[in-house]
Amino acid sequence: MPRRQYDPMAALDDNPSSGADAALDLPDVEATVSELLVQVDDLRESVGDTFSLAALERQANLLEQAHDALTAALDAVDRR
Repeated sequence: MPRRQYDPMAALDDNPSSGADAALDLPDVEATVSELLVQVDDLRESVGDTFSLAALERQANLLEQAHDALTAALDAVDRR
């Protein structure tokens, strides 16, 4: 069964208290993920064309953190 698309405006109409909480949580997730992706880009640019296993591992860790933040946000929205 496909997941229901979350619409923050509909949540505000249906239940003002839970919608307000959801609207406040989403920008924090977006900011967190954006900052992690900026770090990944900065790391990739600093390494350039050279191969660095340490840099690759750091990028993987940052992307995993972004994934975890997005997954947690989806789980929180799914429960509402």
